[in-house]
Amino acid sequence: MERLSVKLTQSLLHSVRQLLRSWYTVDRVSVSPTAGRLLSLRVDDRVLIRDDVFTVVSRQTIASRHGIRLVYQLASSDGAADLEVESDSSCIKHLAELRTKNGTTAIYEDDIVELGRSVETAGNRRHDD
Repeated sequence: MERLSVKLTQSLLHSVRQLLRSWYTVDRVSVSPTAGRLLSLRVDDRVLIRDDVFTVVSRQTIASRHGIRLVYQLASSDGAADLEVESDSSCIKHLAELRTKNGTTAIYEDDIVELGRSVETAGNRRHDD
């Protein structure tokens, strides 16, 4: 009986060792905290990009050669814009691209701040509950 217990323990330890080794050696996508927050934006979230506040109107996921690209349709007091974010930004120098009526602008980590949900949405939710 004791011999069986030792074999089970050894087998379990061997399995755990294999699991840890495979987890450690697998390539993992590593993104900055800012990129991670951008990849998880939702409709009605607000972001400050440079000097303009935008509200996320919709979100579209597109497969690209670098992984997944998210395209957020944004609204601001100056009009509509698109924010494109790559899931694997290691192949590009900037975090995202902002397309407005004035052209396309590269967005870097220092250019963007997540502000959270819009005030109107938060107010409407309180009334719906």
